Amino acid sequence: MPQKFTRYSKYIRYIQTIVDAFLLNLSFFIAYHYKFDESFNWTISNEYFRLLVFFNIVWVLLLIICKPYNISRIAASIVSGVYGSSITLVVLHALVVVSSWVVFKTYYFSREHLFLSYFVFLCFLLVWKFLFVYSLKYYRLKGYNNRNILILGGGQLADELNMFFRRHPELGYKVNKLGIGGSEKDFNLEMIKDFAEKNEIHEVYCCLPQLEHSLVQQVIDYGESNFLKIKLISDFRGFMAKGIDLEYLDYIPVLNISKSPLEDYKIRFVKRSFDIIFSLMVLIVGFPIYLLVGIITVLTSDGPMFYKQERIGRWGQPFMIFKYRSMYVDSEIQGPKLSSDFDPRITPWGRFLRKTRLDEIPQFYNVLIGDMSIVGPRPERQHFIDQIIRIAPHYKKLHAVKPGITSIGQIMFGYAENVEEMVKRLRYDILYLNNISIGFDMKLVLLTVKVMFQAKGK
Repeated sequence: MPQKFTRYSKYIRYIQTIVDAFLLNLSFFIAYHYKFDESFNWTISNEYFRLLVFFNIVWVLLLIICKPYNISRIAASIVSGVYGSSITLVVLHALVVVSSWVVFKTYYFSREHLFLSYFVFLCFLLVWKFLFVYSLKYYRLKGYNNRNILILGGGQLADELNMFFRRHPELGYKVNKLGIGGSEKDFNLEMIKDFAEKNEIHEVYCCLPQLEHSLVQQVIDYGESNFLKIKLISDFRGFMAKGIDLEYLDYIPVLNISKSPLEDYKIRFVKRSFDIIFSLMVLIVGFPIYLLVGIITVLTSDGPMFYKQERIGRWGQPFMIFKYRSMYVDSEIQGPKLSSDFDPRITPWGRFLRKTRLDEIPQFYNVLIGDMSIVGPRPERQHFIDQIIRIAPHYKKLHAVKPGITSIGQIMFGYAENVEEMVKRLRYDILYLNNISIGFDMKLVLLTVKVMFQAKGK
């Protein structure tokens, strides 16, 4: 039996559960003492004691429903992935609590206390999750909490999988190879069993193009009886951009490659909640800075503070996008034209705004009114869309989601200076359609902040 060792991953989940609950209660008490400056009354007659109990009940129920700690080892090793699940949980918790106040008309509770509780809790979580992820990586680099994996099969897919784990030792995977560079004819089930037992294998990756179906089925049966995780790997990258979903016709599995983005109501609800809360935080916290940016815009060149332009949004509906003005007035009097590195139409101050992407800040208003999202494909003008569609008709897929202030295309490719570059950037935005999640959005927001500080805009 290869599984004769102790596995400690479950304790990682318990640690997160206990620490998160402790921080939730600690934040509640900190906010209470700040607001009321008195000792907490631990009696059932105290309405804030009852609120604390309700806080914990809602938190436990959300843990049961959302299962935020049931994420893969790889996702748990990425700060943005852990942040995404944590922030989602906090947002849902806040929505449930606030909704209960409205339903039961418990308006006597302090809104300041509630806001401060979540603010402190969120700060604690961000620090704690950051320390958790990097401590876990360090722990695994030291040789603890590792997993022995076996890769079956040969060819490019097996080689790439092997190289991935070699490049990321912080994930705690130790690679064992059986068949890389060869074929399934070089080994059989008995050889696999013997190898798995001698090397205490935890997971087996079967690269399907090089393995016969009968051998794969034998490995799956062996894994089920010996508590081994069996993972099947096939190369779908040729049509991943079209989107993949698994459905069943009776007992026949079918890969659906025409899945529509944002079909999941939960994803739409959480994404919209994140958009509203994040936009309000950005606009409120940075208001003095934005006011200063607007004043400098007016003083450094003739023209209004803001610039508005018609763009195409979800389902092809036009809307007015807002920006800080970065060009001289009437810069497009001869027709639409994309900007470039040394565009004479851009003002000196506007060049700084574009480099740091501060000119995009007014678009948080577009997010609040529902025209845009924080993360999504950048909205274009109809003039350029018509040219893009002639070259790449699949651009129309982007109209299934709201356009965003930032996007994976903006981060990985940057601003486009012509239609050909817009088509090249399209492949990144298409990928986003199949990876929409609050965790991925958080990662793109963090990468956008990095780009802003690096001043890589145009």
